[in-house]
Amino acid sequence: MKRPHSFLFSDIAKECPIITQPYRLDDNRGERRLGLRIIVPEALQSTYPYNASAYQFLQQLRSEILHYGLIEFPDLPVNYSNHTLAQKAPWQHSYSRNPYLTDFCQCPHQDTPPYPTAFWLDKPRRFFSTWVISSDFAEYFYAVRQANPDHTIEQLHRLLVQKSLDCHQGLLLNRKPGLLLIDNSHHQRLFHARTCNFQQILHKKPDDTDTAMYAFNEIGLLHHIDNLDSRRGEAWRDKEEEQQVRLFIKTEKPF
Repeated sequence: MKRPHSFLFSDIAKECPIITQPYRLDDNRGERRLGLRIIVPEALQSTYPYNASAYQFLQQLRSEILHYGLIEFPDLPVNYSNHTLAQKAPWQHSYSRNPYLTDFCQCPHQDTPPYPTAFWLDKPRRFFSTWVISSDFAEYFYAVRQANPDHTIEQLHRLLVQKSLDCHQGLLLNRKPGLLLIDNSHHQRLFHARTCNFQQILHKKPDDTDTAMYAFNEIGLLHHIDNLDSRRGEAWRDKEEEQQVRLFIKTEKPF
């Protein structure tokens, strides 16, 4: 894939309405606001840079991801190039031994810090979402887990997800179409995990499916791409972009 010229956040800001800090996520340091929501006009969605790969967004908007913690592009059509996995409902991954694909819920984590992660949806997700919490609430999660060793991860999510939302220490994202960029550095102290809508899960039919959530991560692209999803295959792979990512990481200044 031939890479067009680089773009800047200022280029996007000239063309798109931007909502600054739409989210509240409190921690032990007090109330804080984070996030950017960038509304790309439909007429521009198929043009560069809005049709760029997730890795170009991750690289060109590195400082903005670091500063705001979360960047959303609602309804932006998916560029599938070099996705590290296409995460569907767990029962759609019965072939896999990877718990990140087969578990209903995950422990809070960061993906290969300090490199950010991108998630991209082409349709709404029915059963699952991404739970984003502060590092303080992640510590609380693990303290509750240690105090209740008989609890499953799903039981902990039932106890703690809604509690985090009620006290402004958690967010549920990555449910609607569009691109989501998440900071994985110590700067914003964000953790995330897959969670599910337990009410919908209870009423699902045996053949129900969910929208694939395409994930993109630079370290995952270079080192773990096949382990993350054994059926990913060759579709959408771009070796030239992989080399560009490798060079970018090699030359990138420390965070």
